[in-house]
Amino acid sequence: MFTPALGRYIKGVEYASMTSLLQDFRRQLEHEHGGPIHELKEVNAVELISDLCVFLGLSDQNRRKVLGARAATYLDQTMTAQAKAIFRH
Repeated sequence: MFTPALGRYIKGVEYASMTSLLQDFRRQLEHEHGGPIHELKEVNAVELISDLCVFLGLSDQNRRKVLGARAATYLDQTMTAQAKAIFRH
């Protein structure tokens, strides 16, 4: 469980908007994985955070900043491997 640093909370209208966006993201995640989030077993944190960044409309550059260099490289390699596997079949 994470504890946010002081001063990092989203204020006012943005708070309600962010809450709504995160609820929508959870619903989409549950729909795609076919069950409630507390039952998801095979969820990769890198992919989850990347998907959240895309869902929130972050640019690729900002998504990469959020992920960090190693996680962004890992995700790039994973996506390349998945694309190659699709084209082989």
